[in-house]
Amino acid sequence: MCFGVLAGIGLRVYAHVSSLGTLDGDEAVWGLMARHFRKGELSAFFWGQGYGGTQEVLATVPLVALFGMSKEVIRAVPLACTAVAAILVWRIGRRTVGEPAARIAAALFWVWPPYLVWKSDRAHGFYGSGLVFICLILLLVLRLAGRRSRVDAALLGLVLGLGWWQTPQVLPVAIPALAWLLWKQREIWRDVWIVLPVAVLGALPWLISNVEHDWWSFDVDSGETPYPTRLRGFFSATFPMALGLRIPYTSEWPLGQALSAVAYVGLLVLFAIGWWRRRSSATGLLFGVAAAFPFLYALSPSTWIVDEPRYVVVLLPVVSLLVAQALTTVWRAAAAIGAAAALSLLVLWHLTSSPAFLERADGLFVPADFDPVIAELDRRGLDHVFASYWPAYRIDFETDERIVAAEAHIPSIGIANSRVVPRVPRRGDESRHRAHDAVVRADPGAGYVLLRDAPEDLSARPVLERAGYVRSVVDGFAVYGPVTRR
Repeated sequence: MCFGVLAGIGLRVYAHVSSLGTLDGDEAVWGLMARHFRKGELSAFFWGQGYGGTQEVLATVPLVALFGMSKEVIRAVPLACTAVAAILVWRIGRRTVGEPAARIAAALFWVWPPYLVWKSDRAHGFYGSGLVFICLILLLVLRLAGRRSRVDAALLGLVLGLGWWQTPQVLPVAIPALAWLLWKQREIWRDVWIVLPVAVLGALPWLISNVEHDWWSFDVDSGETPYPTRLRGFFSATFPMALGLRIPYTSEWPLGQALSAVAYVGLLVLFAIGWWRRRSSATGLLFGVAAAFPFLYALSPSTWIVDEPRYVVVLLPVVSLLVAQALTTVWRAAAAIGAAAALSLLVLWHLTSSPAFLERADGLFVPADFDPVIAELDRRGLDHVFASYWPAYRIDFETDERIVAAEAHIPSIGIANSRVVPRVPRRGDESRHRAHDAVVRADPGAGYVLLRDAPEDLSARPVLERAGYVRSVVDGFAVYGPVTRR
C-alpha cells in the first residue's frame, strides 16, 4: 500500500510540473472567485452559470488568506478531496468487498485511472468534492442498510442536498444507491421526514439562486445529441477513457486497439459474471450502481462530450472497488497497482505532447506563459483590456487583477465614437463577471488581447486597425491598443 501512496503522489507531481500542469481559464475563474469571496462577494455557482457549486471555493478562501493566490494553493482543495475520497473508498470497501480488497481499492483509486490523476490536480471547482459526496452517499447507504439510524438518515439527507448543490453528477450514483437501500431496508421509509427537510437545507443555496434566476440550472444549452448517441458514446469513448484504455482528447488506444479492446471486453464480461454471483450481498450495491450508471448518465444533454470522461469521474470509486475484489493476494494486488500506475504514467506522458490536449480550450492553443503578454500590456500602459474567455481570466488571475481583463463577445465588436467596443453582455456566459466588464467598458483607452491568428483575431483585426488601434504581437497573442499610453 505504501507503494500505491508514493506512486500516486509521484504521478501527480509529474502531471503538475509537466505541460499538463499549466493553469487554465476555468481554474483562474475559481481562483478569482476565492479572492472575491474574501471580500464578501458570494455566489452559489461558478460565475455566469447555473451549475457548479462553490463549496470548494469556500474551502479555498482560508488557504488564499494564509498563503496568497497561486495555482498550487487553489489546487490544494481538489487534491485533498481526492485523498479523502480514497480513504472513503477503503471504508466502503470494508462493508462490501472486505479486507484486504478494501485497502487495495483505495490504493488503486489513488494511482488510476490517469484522467483522475490529472483531474485531481486541477481546480475545476466540483470534481474532487463530487467524489467525496458520492463516497459519503454510498457509505451512509450501506450503514443504513445494516441498521436504521435517524442520525445517519439526517446525514444522508444533508450529503444529498449538498451534493446536488455542488454538482448534479451525483444523481447517476445516488439514484440506484437509494433504490438499493429502499429494497434492502424497507423501514427507511419511516425516516423520509428526516431525510427530505435536511436535503432541502443542504441544497438551499441552489434553491435560492434558482428562484432568483428563473430556474437557470435547468436551462443548460448542451447541444441536441440524441440519447442513444450519448449512451453509445459512454461505452465507446468516455468509459474506456475512464479506465485508461483510451487517451482523453486524442481517443487513441495506448495499448494498441486490439489489446485494449480485449481488455475492455474482458472487464465487461467479468463484471457481468461477478454481478450474477454476488448480487444478493452488499457488493450488489456496487454492481447495481455500475449497471444503472450509463443509462442515467446519458440522460444529461451535457454528456454529448466524448473527448474526455469528465462526467464519468463520479463512477470511479465504484470501479476501483469492483476491480479490487478480484485482487485477493499480495502478488495480485502488487501487480495490479504497479500495472495501473504504469498505465497512468503512459497515458499522462502521451498527453504531455498531444496537440489535442494543448488545444482543448475550444480547439484553441492558449500559450502556457502569460508573462510576456503581461509585460507588453505594462509597456503599453494597458490596464484594462477586453479578451475572450480563455485569456481574460488568466490575465486577471496572474496580475491579481492589477490589470483587469473583461470577457467579451469578440465577434460583436463595432466602432462607436472612434472606439471599438463589444456588445453589452446579454447572457452570463458572455461575461462571467459583470464588474470587470463595467470597469473596462468605462475606460476609453481600453485595449484587446486576442489569441494570435485565431478566428477572433482574424475577424477583429480589420475593425480594430480601421479605428486606429495599434497591433503588437507577443508569442501567441495579439495586443491591440488605441494609443501607446506610456
